[in-house]
Amino acid sequence: MTADGTPESEPDDAASDARPNEDDAGVESLVAVLATALRVLARFLAVGGSLALAGLRVGVACARDDANQRRARRWLLLEGDRWTVVAAMVLGIFVGSLALGLTNVIGVRESSFVTTMFSTIIAGLFSFIPLVIAVNQLTVSRLFGTPDRLRERIDGVHEFRLDVEALATDVDVGPTDPAAFLRLVARETGDRAVALQSVAGEAGDDEARARLSEFAASVAARADRITDRVGTSDLPVFAVLLPVMNDDYSRQFNRTRRLRARFGGALPDPADDLLAELQSALVSLDVTRQYFKTIYLRQELARLSRLLAYSGTAAFLTSTLVVMIYASGYPPAISETALLLLVTVSLAVAFSPLAILFAFVVRVATVVKRTSAPGAFTPPGERPSHAR
Repeated sequence: MTADGTPESEPDDAASDARPNEDDAGVESLVAVLATALRVLARFLAVGGSLALAGLRVGVACARDDANQRRARRWLLLEGDRWTVVAAMVLGIFVGSLALGLTNVIGVRESSFVTTMFSTIIAGLFSFIPLVIAVNQLTVSRLFGTPDRLRERIDGVHEFRLDVEALATDVDVGPTDPAAFLRLVARETGDRAVALQSVAGEAGDDEARARLSEFAASVAARADRITDRVGTSDLPVFAVLLPVMNDDYSRQFNRTRRLRARFGGALPDPADDLLAELQSALVSLDVTRQYFKTIYLRQELARLSRLLAYSGTAAFLTSTLVVMIYASGYPPAISETALLLLVTVSLAVAFSPLAILFAFVVRVATVVKRTSAPGAFTPPGERPSHAR
């Protein structure tokens, strides 16, 4: 009480009046922070969306580009490492099945579904047994023969080596390494082409000079590319075969015949002799390609049969393990996450024989198709547009 009897004002009244003002200020600052955060997030999403759209456009443009499509097809069919193709396929099955399991599109609690799926896989794996046997028969069918037939084959190879050595000017005995042997044949072909280019100016006809120079330049350039690709020794047979995969030797051989037939009288004797030697060299290149193709196919088919046996056994054992785990219904002692990983990994392992078969058979079939007609004919499918 004061001296005049009026009650004293409480000091908390002023504090209570100031507290709402402080709360309002705090709310306003929070709203301002949230607004700023939302603006930043919107800006970030806009920038991210623009980058994603630009990346999608670039990806579509790259995918639709003919050169990129040719490179992709060539990588898948020929140049790509087969284990990379297998790993990509198996990883795709694993990631896809894991994503479907995590989103409950497919469940691991359905024991009847899991056992039925892996039982079907086990039944399908038995079809790989006759497949492996058939591949082995293809591999060993040409290895058997009487001593006379084996001697004929060896004599044929020896005679071919003598023909190549006769073309070489500085080699008495040709190398046995495939890369070095192909390098020798390509080098001799290029040397003949360069010599033909140097004497083309002596032709008595302007058209003959132009045709000879253009033909010799193209053959020399191609021979140089082959020599550069097989510049090192101890290369795998497929690495030796790849540089000569899409060469059209029959067309080049026929061009030499046309040049000699059309400009025979206008050609100087050195040019005619060089054209004849180029014919022999081109035939030697084609024979070399076909022989190395035979060696590669034997090695690749033998490797494929071994890999199918290994992966098929692993797939069979893994699938059997999953069926045994689910034999009495859903196993309660194992967590659902562990079961999902078990099923997805087992499914990827069970898919591995098919992935191996696809990766290797695609390349074998491509090699056979690209070199199916040695000699004076070039079927349309032997040199598709994406291989040129």
